[in-house]
Order: sequence, then C-alpha cells, then structure tokens
Amino acid sequence: MAKRKRIKGKNLVIVESPTKEKTISRFLDDTFIVRSSFGHVRDLPTESMGVDENNGFKPTYKILPRAAKILPELNSIAERSENIYLATDPDREGEAIAWHLMEIINADRCKFKRISFHEITKSAISDSLKEPQQINFNLVNAQQARRVLDRIVGYKLSPLLWAKVKSGLSAGRVQSIAVRFVSEREKEIRDFGIENYFSVQALLFCGGEFSARLSKWRQRAVEETRLLKLFAEDYRYRTSIFKKFEEAAESRSYLSKADLKVSCVDRKEVKTKPKPPFITSTLQQDAYNKLGFSSDRTMRVAQSLYEGVALKGERTGLITYMRTDSFNLSQQIKTEAQRFIKEVYGDVYYPGFPRLYQKKIKGAQEAHEAIRPTSVWRKPENLRSYLTSEQFKLYDLIWRRFLACQMADAVHDSLSVEISGGRGEAVLKAGGRSLKFDGYLKVYSDFEQGRAQEEKMPLPGLEVGQKVEFRDAEIKEHKTSPPPRYNEASLIRTLEKHGIGRPSTYAVIIKTIIDRGYIKQNPKEKNFAISQLGELVTDKLKGFFPDIMDITYTASVEEKLDGIAEGREEWVKTVNEFYRPFMNNLMRATEGMALSKPDVQKTDEKCPLCGNYMVLRESRFGKYLSCSRFPKCRGKIPLDKDGNKKEIFSPLPTEKICSRCRKNKMLLRKSKKGFFLACEGFPKCRNTES
Repeated sequence: MAKRKRIKGKNLVIVESPTKEKTISRFLDDTFIVRSSFGHVRDLPTESMGVDENNGFKPTYKILPRAAKILPELNSIAERSENIYLATDPDREGEAIAWHLMEIINADRCKFKRISFHEITKSAISDSLKEPQQINFNLVNAQQARRVLDRIVGYKLSPLLWAKVKSGLSAGRVQSIAVRFVSEREKEIRDFGIENYFSVQALLFCGGEFSARLSKWRQRAVEETRLLKLFAEDYRYRTSIFKKFEEAAESRSYLSKADLKVSCVDRKEVKTKPKPPFITSTLQQDAYNKLGFSSDRTMRVAQSLYEGVALKGERTGLITYMRTDSFNLSQQIKTEAQRFIKEVYGDVYYPGFPRLYQKKIKGAQEAHEAIRPTSVWRKPENLRSYLTSEQFKLYDLIWRRFLACQMADAVHDSLSVEISGGRGEAVLKAGGRSLKFDGYLKVYSDFEQGRAQEEKMPLPGLEVGQKVEFRDAEIKEHKTSPPPRYNEASLIRTLEKHGIGRPSTYAVIIKTIIDRGYIKQNPKEKNFAISQLGELVTDKLKGFFPDIMDITYTASVEEKLDGIAEGREEWVKTVNEFYRPFMNNLMRATEGMALSKPDVQKTDEKCPLCGNYMVLRESRFGKYLSCSRFPKCRGKIPLDKDGNKKEIFSPLPTEKICSRCRKNKMLLRKSKKGFFLACEGFPKCRNTES
C-alpha cells in the first residue's frame, strides 16, 4: 500500500466542540484544518474504579465511544500535518483533554503544540499561534488528582450507602459537604426561637411631613442586633427591647406630649464604587438573582456566547472564557472601555484611571481573565436580532457589569437626623439619600431593595434646634426571622467563601444533589430544603467520615490541588494523604454503621391500579403516594405542598360532535395550559380544539 504524500503547510487544530470548530475555522486560512474532539476523549471506566490503589493510584483510562469514532480521521489528518495545535479550554480540565488527545493520536510528540486563548476572536487566536506552548503537566496532574480523589470517594462510599441506607445512592467529596450546608441550615431554622417584638414609627412635621423611627428609649437602644453562630457563617438578626405592646404604647404616649427638637443633623456625600467584573461564581449568583437562571442554565448559555454566534454571516465569540476565578482584565480591553465610556457617556463618567481589582478568591488563576465582552463596542441592543432571548439577557448582564466596573463612582447626598424629646428620654432617627451623580449606575444597578426605598423618602431641610411637631405614631408588630434557606445563589456564595470546589463545578454539584433527591427546591421561592433522605445520609456521614464532612478539611484538599497546579505539591502524595484516613473511616463505618432505611409511612389510601394500600414517599419534587407493591405495581398519586391529594379533573362529556371523525362526541379535558376539547375516540382520533 503506497504511503500518503505529506502535504506541507497543513496544520491540525483540535478544539472540544463543533460550535467552537465552526467559529475558529472562519479565522484561519486553508493551511489549517480545525476538528472537534466533542469533549473528553478518555475517562476512567464505568464498570470498575479504574484506579490502582497499590501502584501509586495509577489510573486506567478508556477511550470513550464517541472519541473512538472520530479517532481514525484525527489520526489520518495528524499523519499528514506538520503541526498539531491543541486548542482546548484554558483551564485544568482543558489541559487534561489536550494531554489525553496527545496520548491517543498516533503522531510524533514533537508535532504537538498547546495554544490557549480566553476569547474566540481572530486577534486572540492569531496571537496564540505565534507563541505556542507545551502542555502544562502541573495542571494535568491537578485535574488527574481531583478525578482520582472523586472516583475513590464515589466508588467506596456509594456501596456503603447502598447497604446501609438505600440502593442507588451516591456520595461525593464536594457534594456531601454541599448537602450538609442545606441540612444544617434546616436544623438551624427548626431550632430558632421566634420572638414577637414591637417598633414605633412616628409621623412628624417641620416644613413638611416625614417619618422617623424611635431609636432610643430611656437611654437604651430600641433595636438590638443579635448574633447567632451557625454552621457555615454568623447570622445577625434584629429584635427590640419592646417585647409587649404596652411597653411600646408607653413610649408613643410620651412622644405625643414631649417637646421634640432636632438635636443632630449629619449631611455627607457618599461614594459607591462599582463591583468587580464577573467571575464564574458571581455570574451564576447575579444571573440567578436578576434573571432567574439556574447555575446550570447560566453556564450553558455562557458557553454558547463564548464559542461563537453568527453575526451578519460571520461567527465570533462574544464573551471571554466563562470558567474563571480571576478578576484580571487585559490592558487592551481597559483601553477600549476608556474610549467607549468617554465617547458614549462623556469624560465625567470615566474615573480618570483604569480600575484594578485584586484577587479575593483562594487559588485564583491569575493567568485567566474575568468574564467580559470580547468587544465593548458590541452593544447588546445592536445584537438582539442575532441572539436568543436567554443569550441576549445574559450578554446584556455581562456587558453592563464589565462596563460599570470601569466607570466612575456613584455619588449620593446622605442626610441623617436625630430628634430628641424631653431630656433625651426618647430619640427618633430619620434618614434619606438622594442621587447626586449616577456614575456607573448609568449602566448597571446593584442597589438592594432597601436602599432603593431610601431614595423615595426625602427629608425636608432640617437644622439643629428646630422644633418638630408630633402628628401620629404607629406601633408595628414584628417577628424575629430565622436564617433564610439557601437558594442557588447563596449556596454557591457559601461554597466559594469556604474555598470548596471550583467555579466550574458548582452547577454540576447543585444539579446532582437535586437529582439524587438529597435536597428539594421549592418551586415558588426557589430555595432549598433538605429531604428526609438527605438528612439521613448527612447524619450517617458526619458520624463516620468527619474529615469529608468538615469545611476546613475539604477546603484544605482544594488548597492541595491548587498546590499541585502551581508545582508545589506532588499529586500521588496528596491522594495518599487523603486515602489512608479515609480507608480507616470506611472500615469503621462498614462494621459500625447501623442499617437505617428512610421511613415509609403506611396510609389508608388505596392504589387506583391494584387496590393495595399506598405509602407516603418523597422525591426531589416533593411528597407523593406510591403503591406498597412498587415496583410490581406503579400506582401513584401526586400530593400538593401541604400533603393533600391534588385535584384530578375527570373528563366531562359534551354534546359537540368531533369535526374530524364526525361520529364521536367531544370531551372537556384539562391540561397544564387550561381546558380544551378532545375527541372521545382517542387514540384512534386525536382531534383537539381550544
């Protein structure tokens, strides 16, 4: 068989996704061939652990079926290419994929070159090709260590939970601590002692009506802030010295008769700095709070914006790489932002210098950039017709946050007033603020609701010594609030705060613990509650695996992985330090962990299919009734959030004849979208009418 003739000047560029392949192909000439690996090409086997515990934790990798299909083509092109550029994502996972590609492609090692870029633009790709690098094995080893650690925990702990709790369960090094956060919060809410208290809000007049709250009564502060030590953080909540209505009523009676005077006026100018540009965790939090996007949805949409969108027939990446924990910004984009701000909004909106944001995240990879638009001149409103609704919303959020981070401070005029009654027996406080200069708020608002309210309560011009007229006072009843349940944004913020997991893993972690039924998400409030199963598993793991369930220890493992990435730690040693105490705890748990199945509550309800009694069960969607003969009988009755049977609408006959078959009558049915008419001859006749 004749050898293929080597084609000079041909270069193979390998990326992970077909979309990325299409975008990059447009930026390169015909001396380059771009191909996609369709993600990972090798992984640990599914049928076994794939880690040799007695031989330095050597992993056994298998080529994935999808990669096996494209490998012949990659080998064929690689054989005829002078250079093979591995252009996978610029993070540890991308570095590992590049290494796996080099391992499975039959080509000389000298052909392989690593290129990376944080934005998919022509200039970024051109620059990366001018300075190709070698694969960074520190990053590869850090990713390999994480994969091996997670495989050991998953393969060792899951069978234990199957035997002791319930089949089909899984456990993970990071997901278990995430479930514990939700579990501990549920206990803190249950144990919180709710108290009633009262506040006094007075209506006063001095050149105009305004309201003021009673802040001191008989030399004591009316409001008290109490500190509650929680599992993951401190919680401060407000209460009052007025525990009874009569106590508050006494102060109101005093105010109605007292001579009230302005005793203090504090006017000042308050500057508010813009927040830093987005990193992965803050993007997920803001997209959740402002757009209602789940973390999984946010990352999926951000991926599409990064890989490229067709603009007037040409594909280009609209944002930089979305898995990052660095606030860094390139000099080029800061210069571009300066010019844009001055031209579009005026010199006064530019602070006079490019803003720099310091690293605040443990182990942040400073070589990365923050999430930003690839060009600030691509205004969201100009791209609306090229983007889907969710792409537009997320791009608009990213664009505005970046532009704001390079703009001038917002300036408010703040006014705080104290009104004293008698000899200081009572002190009332009033405050307000008005916007003097909007600055970065011109494009991005990050005010909380409370502050927004203050904007609407201007005070009249008050001076010290002025008499104030009492008009009325309202006594309001309040209750102390327990710590709030976690939602996606606050859970991600807590994981990030404690250095647990990586930004790229948060979306997967949350999706996994919901899918496994460990936590439930309230469909209205969108917050998380622990399920009976999640609480049971958490308590089991806390008793026998204190290290895995400890915040500090889990964070220290992440620091070790960062050390491997930076070349300070050796990956086999790091895995071994984790492995030995873990296996000791596993042996202890295997022998000592009691068998505890989730409670199954018998009910008087009869199965609609077979007539046997039903039991109350719980899933990630809530409680429901299931046949006691499951899985032989799959009878099921849904329940509402209060545990009552959901009303089932039975089809009602009508006198209308089906317009399609002309022989059957139409039935009135109900779906999620409302009522409709359907032929009673279904499924032979599928006619429906609104």
